[in-house]
Amino acid sequence: MSPRTMAIYQTSKQITKFTISGIIAVFVDFAVYYSLSNMIGNSEEAFAGGVVWNDVYKGLGFIAGTFVTYNLNKFWTWRTNDRNNSRLLNFGILYLISFVINIGINKYGLHIFGDDEIALLFTRHGADPKVYFPFKTDKLFAFFLATAVSSVVNFIGQKIWVFKSKPEEEQA
Repeated sequence: MSPRTMAIYQTSKQITKFTISGIIAVFVDFAVYYSLSNMIGNSEEAFAGGVVWNDVYKGLGFIAGTFVTYNLNKFWTWRTNDRNNSRLLNFGILYLISFVINIGINKYGLHIFGDDEIALLFTRHGADPKVYFPFKTDKLFAFFLATAVSSVVNFIGQKIWVFKSKPEEEQA
């Protein structure tokens, strides 16, 4: 295999593993975000200097997903098992940038997407219909837009900065 073909093959494997790790992390992120916003309260009310509860919930979900993705990507996608604290620091900086991007795009998405709802509707002849699993579409679309943009930032940042292999690692 030529070096160019090998590099393309390695990158495609990394993208696949990064995507699988990301999907798992996104499920964790979304589960925390959606659960908190629906169980505790879905409020646009501001507190502590204008922070909105939805932003806090989104932030907590993002942080939970970050713990998942760091471990999966470190040990599986990029196959680094050293205890290099600079990698963790770089990862933290990258994800802080991604965190701000993610929350900002989510907030923007909540305002541009309609406040529609999808639900299961169960009807019986002669009875009132029952609604099950109501789901706000603005949250779903905003979440996935924010996730898509921050995923691109995260992959590029991890590949070229956080988990970039050092010359001595490439020779091993």
